[in-house]
Amino acid sequence: MVEGIEEVIVSLYAKGMSVSDIEEQFKHVYKFEVSTATTSRITSRVAEDIVAWQNRPWSPFT
Repeated sequence: MVEGIEEVIVSLYAKGMSVSDIEEQFKHVYKFEVSTATTSRITSRVAEDIVAWQNRPWSPFT
């Protein structure tokens, strides 16, 4: 389970889940606890990319 945890966290975060929502999801679905620090560390790595994507110039071809 530990292998691939980052991908799951990033996927849930990209779908709009908060850090606390992600932690609860892991507790209930995977019976696995992920700390707030770990979740925040992982989501902060992609946060800049998400903001850049949201602020990209509009193009009718994307």
